[in-house]
Amino acid sequence: MVPGRLMRSSTTTLLLATLIAVPAAAGPWLDPGDMGLRHDLQLLADAGVIGTPLSAWPLSWGDVAAQLAGRSDVPDTLAPALARVRARLRTDGPDTSGLRLGAQASLGSEARLIRDFEDLPRQEAEAAVRAEWTGERFAMRLVGQYVADPDDGRELRADGSYAGMALGNWMFAAAMTDRWWGPGWQGSMILSSNARPIPAFTIDRNSTAPFESKWLRWIGHWDFVTLWGFLEEDRAVPNARFFGMRFTARPARWLEIGLSRTAMWCGDGRPCGFDTFIDLLTGKDNAGDNVAPEDEPGNQLGGYDIRLSGAPLGLPVALYTQRIGEDEQDLQPALFLTQAGIETWGRIEWLGDFRLYLEVADTLCGGNITGEGTPDCAYEHSIYQTGMRYRGRTIGHSFDNDAEVWTLGAVLSDTAGHSWTASLAAGELNREGSPSTTNTVAAVKTRYRSASLVHRRRLPIGELQGAIGVESFDNRVSGASDEEWRVSLDWRR
Repeated sequence: MVPGRLMRSSTTTLLLATLIAVPAAAGPWLDPGDMGLRHDLQLLADAGVIGTPLSAWPLSWGDVAAQLAGRSDVPDTLAPALARVRARLRTDGPDTSGLRLGAQASLGSEARLIRDFEDLPRQEAEAAVRAEWTGERFAMRLVGQYVADPDDGRELRADGSYAGMALGNWMFAAAMTDRWWGPGWQGSMILSSNARPIPAFTIDRNSTAPFESKWLRWIGHWDFVTLWGFLEEDRAVPNARFFGMRFTARPARWLEIGLSRTAMWCGDGRPCGFDTFIDLLTGKDNAGDNVAPEDEPGNQLGGYDIRLSGAPLGLPVALYTQRIGEDEQDLQPALFLTQAGIETWGRIEWLGDFRLYLEVADTLCGGNITGEGTPDCAYEHSIYQTGMRYRGRTIGHSFDNDAEVWTLGAVLSDTAGHSWTASLAAGELNREGSPSTTNTVAAVKTRYRSASLVHRRRLPIGELQGAIGVESFDNRVSGASDEEWRVSLDWRR
């Protein structure tokens, strides 16, 4: 269903963004997956050192590099974070042009069922090689990956590959890259890296510099991305298309806002014409209301997220929320999925820079964390019965629908560039729905608990990541309990 007012605002933003572009050089993307680096970038953003919105990944490395060029006037407390980001720029940033080769290998007892922002191995054993090239206008990354005993049966993959061309301030690309839309650390209600990356044609803004117009400069640093993806054949409606767009802005140092929208449409046996896509864009997708059932264009999600920081007032605390509507009522999103969180940060001289966050996710439509809602609704659709899922995983939050889970997490980065992340989570999965054949984590009401510890270490021969965690699933219907320990080791260069 379409949140109409949100959609029209996003479409207008796209038109304005296309017309008003600031030239920028092509540069590689910074993929989601490194909590320590994200933590450092957030420290710099909250202090006003960079203005890049940080709730729409991948980020443009060129945008970050341009804002940090020549910066030395930072408080002593921020110097370590600035040094760590600059160290990453030297090894992975846009100035490392030309051809670069890389490799990655991982082993694990079993991949975690519930994924967060941290990029952990998806399967028990993986090996990959990659070639990356960056020029003045073109950028390309080719990845060849072998996966042992994959859940989706795909042993050979090209996840992480892209080929892009910069035109003005825009990067046009064919990409299979992870994306993360929203301020959350544990998950995103609309688009996360939980599922494998969807092959898509994408348009991303390179530089997030503010508008030059005095009438629009108040928007501050802003970003826009749109994508046209291709879903798999083995689903209820084979070969459906995936459409998404997001606008993000930082009108003030203490405020970041995002508007997001995704949709599934087209596919075998469904209308795929230009008129159908226009119906999707303009909100004509309520069967029996504003469109005939046989012409219903697709299934949509849309909503907003906000992050408020107290840093300008000297308070190391931030509040954030993300609300995504599964339905539309009176031209506005309805039946919200809700995420909310609070985070704080600081520095311990002998230890490093830390961040703590407490986050809650409620994927019951209209549940709003504490209330009752509509079960068997989130990420589901009567026509596209596979739902908002790709190759067996939810495109949105990894908890799938009807869950309420609280997560306490911590991130620590030291002066040497090493990082530790830890989390504790507890709640209920599929808490309201009847037995489900589509929920990817719990077929029935299930009590969930988990603990995780991840360490990243920079080495002369690459980066080493070690992780250990345990997940507990207590079936509330049968009374059965399942506790699974998961250990993994990943090396990449």
